[in-house]
Amino acid sequence: MSVFYFLVVSALAFITLAITIPSTPTWPDGRCTDKSLTIPSWVIWDYKVASGTATFRVDNRAHPYDGWVEITCSRSESQCHGSAASDELKVNWREGDNGQRVISFNEFWVCGDEGDHTIFTATGNTTVTSCTGSDCASPITYLAPGSLVLPVPLTPVQPTPPPGINAPTCADIRKNEWTVAGVEYRNYTKGQCKQWYGEDQICLDPPVTTGTDFVTKGEHLKLNVTNNAISHEVLCSFTPTYYDISIPNPLRCTGGNFNEITLDVRWSGTAPDFSLKVEELWYCLENPATNANPTVIVASGSTPVPLTCQSYPGITGQADDIVTRCTDPASSHAVDGIQLDKQTLPPYSLVTAYPVHGGCTFDSVVNPTFYYRGMYFHTKPFPANDPDSATLSSFTAGLTGPGFADFFFYENKAISGSGVSTVYTCAVYYDGKPASQHYNCTYSFNPHTKVITQDKVWECRDKNPSQPLYFDGSGSFDWNADPIQSCTNPGNSTIIDFGCYWHGDHANGQPGVPYDIPKVTASLINVLPPNYGQPGVSDTVRVNGKWQKMSGGT
Repeated sequence: MSVFYFLVVSALAFITLAITIPSTPTWPDGRCTDKSLTIPSWVIWDYKVASGTATFRVDNRAHPYDGWVEITCSRSESQCHGSAASDELKVNWREGDNGQRVISFNEFWVCGDEGDHTIFTATGNTTVTSCTGSDCASPITYLAPGSLVLPVPLTPVQPTPPPGINAPTCADIRKNEWTVAGVEYRNYTKGQCKQWYGEDQICLDPPVTTGTDFVTKGEHLKLNVTNNAISHEVLCSFTPTYYDISIPNPLRCTGGNFNEITLDVRWSGTAPDFSLKVEELWYCLENPATNANPTVIVASGSTPVPLTCQSYPGITGQADDIVTRCTDPASSHAVDGIQLDKQTLPPYSLVTAYPVHGGCTFDSVVNPTFYYRGMYFHTKPFPANDPDSATLSSFTAGLTGPGFADFFFYENKAISGSGVSTVYTCAVYYDGKPASQHYNCTYSFNPHTKVITQDKVWECRDKNPSQPLYFDGSGSFDWNADPIQSCTNPGNSTIIDFGCYWHGDHANGQPGVPYDIPKVTASLINVLPPNYGQPGVSDTVRVNGKWQKMSGGT
């Protein structure tokens, strides 16, 4: 009995996972608005064709129906017909370029989970890959990713599965599962530096650059691991630091998150006789013609790695400064694999954006809000009998909105209008950012009513970094909503001036005093603001050896 127990414990110890399978991100019920902005899409199942007529069921993943919608399509009609719940869903069924059938969707729905009701319109399509001919039944379901038309023109980006997922051998755990090559090992008992400014931290040996580009004390390791089941190679390396001089076991080479290949190695032994254990997690879609559920696999294997080593004194010349350098006489090592774990995942979990709530696009669509803080203004002298002629001599406000915070702007260049109707630019080009990262911003301010009329563009990249959305918010905002303000007395002269500043908790704190934005537009194009130049910044220019005043903007 004791021998049996020992064997069981030893076996369990051998298969103990260094890599744990990450949990699959799962969208909760509800959250219609978040889903509509992140995963607009349809799932098709029970797809069948009989005598040239197709029937299937469909569900909107962002706005599920009360029960599924059943669709019937005929070759004689371009538009399909649906059950009662499909009034706002249009479906087309046509033959694609390769003879496979393409199903297209165009749907309108409304989300009310955030209080306000937001209208969504989206289009999308998918190709039926596992049912051809006049009579067939598809063994798999299909996902049709969508693009929004309303409320914003948006194709939310979805994750890309890791490499090798569609390899025919991706689920094979076999001999020669991994190939290990390019093994290099070094060990330094001392940091390679003769003049320290703090030992093992800053080296003063000439030529001094950063002071940290010396060879560090400890173990150095480099090797390549190729998973032959998915033809995926990882460069695994370790360079010691001041606090960590020994190779960690396990050494994480890559990954660790859901939808990522994860590779750990364990390096053991003493020169020249080392051993390597490989443990890796990867994803696989087996038999895609009949299966839509990906799997996640964890496997492990070990191999001896005998190296050729030599030791010699380090650059300090001290007796305890020894360098050990090892190279691999073999071109590669084959590592056999043993499966440690395998789990089946929900369909499309690797190509579905992960659950999220809010964000730049959400805030811009659902409840776009400007916040003002740090407000201050002072007028130039103007005739007391002509209040509409007042203009600003100084002005400050900090603006926060969807996707940006504490955009402080000041009395700037007047670009149109006059008096209280003067429009100023609050877009600047002297902030060091590329020209493409500037956005239109204008305002006018009536010092008598304390109303600012603002137009501000901002960018949202959270749903699709390669195709950002540009929102333009505009409206008039009454700063008297915050009564905690102090103003100077203009007096009784014929020429007067005055100013005010706000000093309450809301006006001084972040984010500031909130105002709903009356009008917001969305576009895929950022129209850059004109460069009006900035006072005091690059007002002169050197041309042909002579300095002169600039005639235009910066």
